Amino acid sequence: MNYKILMKVQEQEEEIRDTWKHIKDLEAELDYMYMREPDDVKYIMSLERELDKLYEKLDTISDENN
Repeated sequence: MNYKILMKVQEQEEEIRDTWKHIKDLEAELDYMYMREPDDVKYIMSLERELDKLYEKLDTISDENN
């Protein structure tokens, strides 16, 4: 029983780490797009939507833990 709980916690921590890494990468790409290609509105909006989804995912995971 305890092993299953421990595995679930480790999986959630790994998922949180991976999500934060993905967010960090997308934010860097978004900053680049703002500076170098500000006219590419469609791509910038798609990056912003993806970031919103990832932040919502983190909120959901943290709500599950509490």
